[in-house]
Amino acid sequence: MALFIDDSDIRTDASFITVLDKDKLLKGIFKISAFLTSPSKVDEILNKILDVVVDTICFHQGSIRLLDDTKQFLVTKAVKNYGPEEAELAFTVDFNLIEHDCIATKVAKSGEHIFIEDASTDPRITETDRLITRIYDRGSIYCAPLKIGNDIIGIIAAWCNEQTRFFPEEIELFSAFANQISTVIHNIRLFENNSEKIRQLTILQEAVSEMNMGYGLDNRIIDIVIRTARQIVDADRIMIYFCDIENDRCLIGDGDKVLEDDKKAWDKTIGQTIIKKAIDTHKIMIHSPLRKDNQLKPLFFDYQSELAVPMLIKDRFKGALYLAKKTGTYSQENVNLLDILVKNASTSYDNAIMHSMLSLEAKSLKTEVEKLKEREDVLLGFHNILGKSKKMLELFQVIEEVAGHNTNILITGESGTGKELIARAIHRQSNRSAKPFVDVNCAAIPGTLLESELFGYEAGAFTDARKRKIGLLEHANGGTILLDEIGDMDIHLQAKFLRVLEDGYIRRLGGTENIPIDVRFIFSTNKDIKKMSFEGSFREDLFYRISVVPIHIPPLRERPDDILLLARYYVEEFNKKFSKKVIGFAREAEEKLVQYQWPGNVRELKNIIERVMILQNISTLITRENLSIDVKPIIAAEKEMENIQIDDLLPQISSSGINYEYVTDKIMNDVKSKILQKSLEISGGNKSKAAGLLGISRYKFIRENNKTNINKR
Repeated sequence: MALFIDDSDIRTDASFITVLDKDKLLKGIFKISAFLTSPSKVDEILNKILDVVVDTICFHQGSIRLLDDTKQFLVTKAVKNYGPEEAELAFTVDFNLIEHDCIATKVAKSGEHIFIEDASTDPRITETDRLITRIYDRGSIYCAPLKIGNDIIGIIAAWCNEQTRFFPEEIELFSAFANQISTVIHNIRLFENNSEKIRQLTILQEAVSEMNMGYGLDNRIIDIVIRTARQIVDADRIMIYFCDIENDRCLIGDGDKVLEDDKKAWDKTIGQTIIKKAIDTHKIMIHSPLRKDNQLKPLFFDYQSELAVPMLIKDRFKGALYLAKKTGTYSQENVNLLDILVKNASTSYDNAIMHSMLSLEAKSLKTEVEKLKEREDVLLGFHNILGKSKKMLELFQVIEEVAGHNTNILITGESGTGKELIARAIHRQSNRSAKPFVDVNCAAIPGTLLESELFGYEAGAFTDARKRKIGLLEHANGGTILLDEIGDMDIHLQAKFLRVLEDGYIRRLGGTENIPIDVRFIFSTNKDIKKMSFEGSFREDLFYRISVVPIHIPPLRERPDDILLLARYYVEEFNKKFSKKVIGFAREAEEKLVQYQWPGNVRELKNIIERVMILQNISTLITRENLSIDVKPIIAAEKEMENIQIDDLLPQISSSGINYEYVTDKIMNDVKSKILQKSLEISGGNKSKAAGLLGISRYKFIRENNKTNINKR
C-alpha cells in the first residue's frame, strides 16, 4: 500500500506508513476539476468526488457532510466503504454545531484542517466520534473544511485503517485538494439553484395565469395559492386565513376544504400568532427558533418555523398565507416568490376579470421565465435540432465526431424523427458546409426519372432530351447529397449507384465521358434494409457500402424529456405565425403529451400543435381536452401484452431441427397480420381508426398491411 514521494520521504518508523503520492494527488485534483463542467446533480457529484479522494490518497473510508440552510447542522451527503449500519446511522444523524462535540463539528466551526495520525490515542477524538463509527478505534484520520472564501459549506473526511504520518508539504496539497472540491460543490449548487429557480418561476407563472382566467371571489383561487405554495416551499402545514371586515366572517382553507366561520371564534386562535401580526402590520412575518419573538406563539404545537404573507383585497377582506415547518427555514427567494404569488391572488380577487393577467408583475414574471427557457433551449439546441434527453445529447456528439470525415453515413429511424435535420446538421458541421447540400427523396421519384435526376443526361439521350442536363450528383460536387428513403431505390439503379460509390465518377445518360465527382454521401431510411438485403430486395453489397457509419434516431416516445421542450417550442412558433398569445400547457395536457406514444414522432407533434392553435379557441393555456390524441388504446394494449403466452406461438422442434430464419419471420408476419386484421374488424374497415387503435399513423398501417400480404404469398 505504501506510495513513496521521493527517496528523502521514505519513513523508517515501522508503525507508520506513507500514503501520499504527489503525482497521483495532482491527477486527482485534475479529475475533480473536470466535475466543474459536469451537468450532474450535487449528490451524484459528491459521490464521484469522494471516490476520487479516497482512491487518490489510498485511504479506506470517507464521508462528505454539508451545512444546511441554517448553518447549524452538518448533514451527510456521501459515504465511501461504509457498512450498512454505519451508513444508515450517518445519513440519519445530523451534527448540531452547538450541541455535538466531534471531529467534524470542530473542523466546521474552526475552518481548520485536522490530521490525526493515531486515532487510538489522540485526545481530540470524542465519545460522539466513537459512537458514530468504530473506525475511530484505530488508524489515521484526515478531516478538512470545505470553504468558499471564508464561508464554510461543509467538511470532507477520510480514514485509513493503518497509522499514517502527515508532513507539511502533504498538508499543503491536501488543502489544495479540499479547496478544489469546495469550488466544484459551490458551482454545482449554483447550477442546481438556477434550475430550481426556473422550475419555481414556471410554476408561479402557471398559477398566475390560471388565477387570472377565473371570475369572482371563489375558492378556486385559494386552492391555486395553496397548491402553488406547496410546490414552491417544502412546508408541513399550509393554510389561508381571510376575514370579511364588514360581515365579521372568516374563511379558512387548507387545500383539502374551505371552512366559513364566525370571525370572533377565530380571534383567540390567531390572536397571538404571526398571522395576526402580518395582517395588522401588512408585513411578511417570519418566526423561527433562530428569530424568536416572545410575544408570538406558534399556531400549531411543535411547528416552530412559521411564515405569514399578508393579503389585502379592496379594504374589505384581510388575510394571510400561512406556512409552518417542524424544522428548517425559509430562504429569501422562497419569501419573494410567495409574496408575488399572494399579490397576484389579491389582484385576481380585486379585478375578477381577464385584464389582471396583464399586470406589470405578471408580465415581468413571464418575460423572465421566457428568457430563462430561451437561454436553456439555445444551449440545448444543436443546428436547429432541439433535444435535451440523454439519447439526443449522445446523437449530437456522434454528429460532431463523424462530420469531419467523408465516410458514408446511413441514418435510420421512424418517419417524422427528423432524419433530414440530422443530415443537414452533419453537413453544416463538416468542412463542406460552404458547398451545396442536395436532398433527394428516392421514394417520391419513379425509378427511370430518378436515374436521370441523379446522373443527368446528354442531348438526344431519349425522347424530349433536347439539351444536356446536369444531374444532382454532379451539381452537389464538393458538397453533400442526402438520398432519403434509399430503401425504395429501384434494384437496377442500385447496381449503377454502387459503381459510383466504388469508382468515384458518373456517366450521364446517353454520354460516354466519365465525370469525376467529390461528394459526401448520406443515406436515410425508415425501413430495415439489412433485412431487405437478406431477402434480396436490396443489394447486400450496396448495403455494406452505404452503412459505414450507421446513425439511429430514437423515436420520440423513447425520449420523453424532449416532448414538452418541442411542444413549447412549437407553441411559440405558431404564436408568432397566427398572432396568438398562448403561454403553454395545463399540467393535465403535459401529462397527456408525455403519455402518448407519438407514432408519427416529431412531425406528428408539430402537426397536432398547429391544428390545436388554428382550430381550438384557446385563451392562454392548452388543456387536455384541446389535444386530439388518445392514450387509452396504447395503455390498454400494453396491459394486454402481459397476458400473452409466447409458448403458444412456438413450433415444436424435432430432432431434425427447424429453419430459424424462416420460422421466426413467419411467426412475426402472422402475428402482425392478425393484429392488423383485428383492428380493421373493430374499426369497421376504417384504416384511420384502425391505425389509431394501434397507436400508429395511417400510412404506417397501410405499409405494414401491404408488407404482411406480400409475405404471405
